[in-house]
Amino acid sequence: MPNRRLLYGLLALALTPGCRTAVAGPAAAVRLELAGGSNPGLYQATADQPACTRDLVGAGSWGVQLTDWKGPKSGLRSLQLVVPSRARQDQFYLGLVFGDFFTGIAREIETRPASPRPKGHGRVSIEPYPGGATVRVAGVTQDSVAITATIACTLTQAEQRGSR
Repeated sequence: MPNRRLLYGLLALALTPGCRTAVAGPAAAVRLELAGGSNPGLYQATADQPACTRDLVGAGSWGVQLTDWKGPKSGLRSLQLVVPSRARQDQFYLGLVFGDFFTGIAREIETRPASPRPKGHGRVSIEPYPGGATVRVAGVTQDSVAITATIACTLTQAEQRGSR
């Protein structure tokens, strides 16, 4: 009989709100909307590997690398974002690949002042939180494709160990 009581007690504890263990989600997720161009629409992608890096190209910079190997082959397959300074919201690089990595559709916004080939314009905002960040990008490519993206990502394992 004591085993049954223990079992019922553990079951009650497990079913009590606030006592449940959260189910781990993807390490990175993006919601992206394109308006115009040859592939307009809403795209979502996830990655199992942490995707954010602080101080990627200098103090105060951020980088995001998301590759979705599991999503639809015609969907968003890769996203790269480099923000040289969180304080300069109008300076960043965003690269997107839809479909096959070698023959798919690529979209880019490049607004960093040192870039030899600027393309498009936009703004980025980064909201860091312990272990990751939410990044929002709104911009227009050189060929007038409007891009709106929200990226939720965790820091790389090395970053997480270094922040403890």
